[in-house]
Amino acid sequence: MIWGGSPANIIKAAEEGRISIIASEQIVREMNQTLAYPRLREIYEGAGIGRDELIEAVLRVAKMVEVTKKIELIQEDPADNKFLECALDGKADYIVSGDSHLLRIGQYQRIQIHTVRQFTKLMEES
Repeated sequence: MIWGGSPANIIKAAEEGRISIIASEQIVREMNQTLAYPRLREIYEGAGIGRDELIEAVLRVAKMVEVTKKIELIQEDPADNKFLECALDGKADYIVSGDSHLLRIGQYQRIQIHTVRQFTKLMEES
């Protein structure tokens, strides 16, 4: 797996069943587009891993959620609302992200929004 450090700990926790990871079709599409960025492609291809392999690895541990609720909270980048929508329909407790728009919100309804590092610390404490 290409992930190391804190992201690897989150994936491992999901593989062990200690946490659940959810995703929607919209999130998987964005992940596919993001992984096409030259800077990221250089990293995973340098590790001998293909984009499809990365997506398949995530899909192995993620539960797919059908999004039925539409949210229009994030005005600066409306595409980020897909993460809130997925979390609500998937009954998530947390969103783990490096996105500044999401992190600024901090919490939406019952859903706490944390960086990878913050969430890893929460996992270690529980």
